[in-house]
Amino acid sequence: KAAILDVVVKERRARDEGMFSDMAAYYRPEAEIETSWFKGHSKDFVEQSEKLVLPGKDSGKKAALGFHQMGATVVNLNADRALAEADCTLHNFYLLEGVRTKYTGYVRLLYRLLRSNDRWLIEGIRCIYIRDTTVACNPSHIPVFDEAELSTYRESYSNLCYHMVRAGLQPRQDLPGWDLPETVSTVKKADLEWLSLCSG
Repeated sequence: KAAILDVVVKERRARDEGMFSDMAAYYRPEAEIETSWFKGHSKDFVEQSEKLVLPGKDSGKKAALGFHQMGATVVNLNADRALAEADCTLHNFYLLEGVRTKYTGYVRLLYRLLRSNDRWLIEGIRCIYIRDTTVACNPSHIPVFDEAELSTYRESYSNLCYHMVRAGLQPRQDLPGWDLPETVSTVKKADLEWLSLCSG
C-alpha cells in the first residue's frame, strides 16, 4: 500500500511541477484517463497536460496556474490489482471578467493500478466531483457571474464549467458527482468488478 500511495502522490506532483516525462512513467501504456477536460489514453493525457501548463511561446495562451492538494487515500488490494481513492483539492487561479480569482474544487480521484515486475503503475483514473467555489484574490474586487448561465451547470462542478467555457472548452454534464449519487455508484461498482478480476 505504501508503494501505491507513493505512485499516486508522485504522479500528481510531477504534473504540477511540469516534470512530464516523470509523470508519464507512472502510467501503463494503455491507461485510460477521464476528467472534466479529457477522455482518452495516458500518452495523450500527458501531452495535453503539458500544453496547458507549458503552452508554446507562439500559442498566444498563458500557462495555467494551479496545483493539486492530495489528502487521505484509501487503498484496496487484490493480488496484482489495486484501487486507490484519494481526496484531492484543486487550486487554480483565473482572470474572470478582469478580476483575479481563486478557484477551489473538491474532488475524489479514483485510481486503478496494476503490479508488474514488483512495480505498481496506473491503469486508469476517474474523478468524482463534490463541490467547487470561486472567490476573488482581492476581496475588494468582486467578480460578477452570469447567474442564469451558472444555474445550467451541474451543482458538483458548476464553477468549473463556468471557467471552462471562458477558456474555450466544452464542459461535460455527465461526470460522476455528488449531486447525482447514481453516477458515483456506477463508477465505484465498475471499479470493484475490475478489482475482483485477479491477474494471472
